[in-house]
Amino acid sequence: MNKEKQLQLIKELAQDIAPIVKKIEKSPKTTQDHYGRYGSILTRIAGSDRKLATVYGLAFKEAGANPRGIDAAINAFFN
Repeated sequence: MNKEKQLQLIKELAQDIAPIVKKIEKSPKTTQDHYGRYGSILTRIAGSDRKLATVYGLAFKEAGANPRGIDAAINAFFN
């Protein structure tokens, strides 16, 4: 898959998850930058695969997720 197709896939994923991201970002922060909620979601969709979580993390960021929260979630939940 070339880079253009990868970016298009991330944008399509971002459109699908945008409602979830908006809901999380509007909710009270129970962890810094919502990393706990993002980590929980990422582990459900990526299992223990850090690379897959990173790809989904890019889509979450594209959808408006707090980049620090996504990065912290990946670092905390995926070794």
